Amino acid sequence: MDWTSNVTVHESALPAASRARTLEALRRGELDPSLLYNGLRQTLRWIELHHAVSPAQRDTSIQELYENAFRRAAELCRGNVVHAVSLACGDGTKDTRCLQLLRESGRTVIYTPADVSLEMVLTAEQAATTALRGLQTTPLVCELGYCSVLPALLKNFDPSGAERIVLFLGTIHNFWPPEILKSVIYPVRSQDQLLISANLAPSAGYDESVNKILTQYDNAHTRHWLLGALSELDITSADGALSFSLVPAEAQSGLKRIQADFIFTREKQINFFGEPIAFGANRRLRVFYSYRFTAEHIREFLNRARLKIAQEWIAPNSEEGLFLCRRAAENQ
Repeated sequence: MDWTSNVTVHESALPAASRARTLEALRRGELDPSLLYNGLRQTLRWIELHHAVSPAQRDTSIQELYENAFRRAAELCRGNVVHAVSLACGDGTKDTRCLQLLRESGRTVIYTPADVSLEMVLTAEQAATTALRGLQTTPLVCELGYCSVLPALLKNFDPSGAERIVLFLGTIHNFWPPEILKSVIYPVRSQDQLLISANLAPSAGYDESVNKILTQYDNAHTRHWLLGALSELDITSADGALSFSLVPAEAQSGLKRIQADFIFTREKQINFFGEPIAFGANRRLRVFYSYRFTAEHIREFLNRARLKIAQEWIAPNSEEGLFLCRRAAENQ
């Protein structure tokens, strides 16, 4: 059967904008996160990693958390038409289950998978439309932090009278929450729901727990994914090696992030679209990071963003949590 897609691409994801962000990040000694996901090879590497190590794929207790959260979100919908918007949609596996439960509740559903990676958006869209025949989709490629017109775009996608469930799953820990939440809540209206999931660590014995979690990141699948992104800049294992470590958060004492750096063992000049950027021996290039918040941290960030938690689901080991939110009333 033939399959086609009509994708909206915001200027934040156009090649010129992506090149500018990548160049700026390299000058700071960082890898722009879009390089981790853009392109067919990186999408496939990420999917392989996700299916190999993600608790949401391998742990039935985590799967049950998502099932319960999706069911509750469906129960709280007031109308008959729901627009499910997935920001940083990934491969759409979780989204598809949410869409199935919404449809099983008797509602008409449309789906907007949104990501900076065109390949990821198409993967999520195809997964959802394969599972739900006749599903209406409005795929969107954008860089979330740079898409100031996101509410207007979604308004154009909305069926008349639709309420939204905005999903932001498995991503908040890859940002400093007060910064990314500004973009995430921008399209969330007072009648909408926002479901956020985060990788966590237990507050009791936090340091010991985060040290154990660190060892889970240093594996062949993660290295294959990260080195794949570096290869786009002509950086190979001959130029140095990946190193995983715990780094204290600059903005909040006691909080740590897992960080992967590429440490150069020899001088390397990267020529990026005619722009030379030199890295000396022993210099670090930050490739990836993931904060490990506690549930208390997430509650505090959401409260600061004027989001009211309607319900939450925390894994038995306190290493994953979901938070169903609405915008707080202006007078609260």
